[in-house]
This record gives sequence, structure tokens and C-alpha cells, in this order.
Amino acid sequence: MIRQNRITGDPVIIAPERAGRPNAFGEGIDRCPFCPGHEADTPPEIWRAGDPWSIRVVPNKYPATAQHEVIVESPEHGATFDRLPPAHASGVVACYIDRYHTLAPRAVCVCIFKNHGLLAGASIPHMHSQILATPFLPPRIARESQAFAASLRCPLCAIDDEPLIESTEHYRWIAPRGASMAHEQWIVPTRHAPEFREDNGLAALLQQATRGMLAIADSFNWILLNFQRQPAAHWYVQLFPRLSMHAGFELGSGSAINVADPEDTARRYRQSSL
Repeated sequence: MIRQNRITGDPVIIAPERAGRPNAFGEGIDRCPFCPGHEADTPPEIWRAGDPWSIRVVPNKYPATAQHEVIVESPEHGATFDRLPPAHASGVVACYIDRYHTLAPRAVCVCIFKNHGLLAGASIPHMHSQILATPFLPPRIARESQAFAASLRCPLCAIDDEPLIESTEHYRWIAPRGASMAHEQWIVPTRHAPEFREDNGLAALLQQATRGMLAIADSFNWILLNFQRQPAAHWYVQLFPRLSMHAGFELGSGSAINVADPEDTARRYRQSSL
């Protein structure tokens, strides 16, 4: 159900059933529901690649909203995104694109994200990502959409002095100076568009970024930020390793304290991608 913050009116998802999720990082579970042979442990699948499968999409067993899916990205229990064969990684990104554009017409916002590791919020270590569609516009997406619309020139099209990790024909991989998280990166498409529709080498950059983040910490997040029906906006990917939890100041003020210099972050990721 959706409720509102009493002061701001911001929407809040109330989903008490998610408290029942198994946590393989805690006391453990009898067996991994995402491993081959355990397909009956998940709700009936929505889609799969191959037979035997290499990628599965299933409804989230503990959904936060009516449209909440899990993408199991590999049958291998110990796989990480950086170690996937390039064609397989591209297949995962193609799955993101397909599921996003399947859900988007029926939702106000669709968020694609990966929680890898305990500090990132994962409850199952088997590699997966999630797609969550909401019937409201989340505050962050609303705020960034308004900022894009109010700008004389798109701030992401105008990037020219942020610490650069790598540049390709289709993307700039940067460590933004205004990063809110330690060792945060953005992957920004060079072509202005509010939503993603093509890989164009994104999978390869996600693999390099994963390799760099895992060299820093065991946990990381990435979020694909798309802006439905917001032509002034510019989609991008935000990624960061998880070294600590947000504490009282961050939660109480809504402001961030970043303990890593973005210039050093860019150098570190450049070295890890060699």
C-alpha cells in the first residue's frame, strides 16, 4: 500500500510482507532459490533465456509493489557480473531493456537496480537484479526531472570537466565531483535521451565498474535512472561500492558526507580497468 509522509506528502511504500524474506547472509536458508533445479522455489517464471536457462525473470516472492520482478542473471551460484562472458552480460542488459519497456507503459516509474552483498541490501548472494514499478513518481526522480526541465542546457550533455574514468563512442564513465557516496561513479550516455533503449557497450562498462567496485568492497549497488515521459531529462547509471551505512547526519539532514575524493576515485577505477 502507498502512504504519504505527514509533512512533505512524499509517497512511502508499506510492505510488511517483505519482512519475511529469507536472509542467506544471516542464519542462512536451506538452499538457494535461484540455483538450477530449484526453479519451483520461485513464483512461475515470466521469461528465460535458453534451455537450460542462462537468465531467468520471475516475480518477486516478497513484492514491494504489484509489479516487482527479479532477474536471476546467471545459473552459477558464485558468479559476479564482471566474470560473465561478454555476450552473457549483454544478454542481461538486453533483458533490462525488454522488461523496462514492458512495464513502463503500465507504471509511473520503473526502477532497475542491483543490490550485491550484505551492506548493499541483498538477502540472497546469488547474482540478481530487480525491477520495481511504482504507481507514483518517486521524490528523487521528480526532483531530478524538475532540475533537468529548469536547465537552459542539459547538465549531463554539458559534462566537460568531471573526473573521467573512460570515454567511449556512446558513454562517459565519470566520478562526479558532487558524488554523495564514496567511490561513486556515473555511466552517462553521450546521446541525450530520457530512457535507455540500446546497450551500445553499456554491459562492458558495467563489467569494468563491477571489477573496480569489488576491488574496494564486497558489496555494491547500481541504479539505472530512467525518466519516463520527461524529454528534458537524461538517463544514466549510478554505481557505488558500500563501505558503510548512512548514519544519523545523512538520515537526519538529507545531506551527504563523502569520504573519498572523486579525483582519486577516477584514478582508482582507471587503474582497475587496465
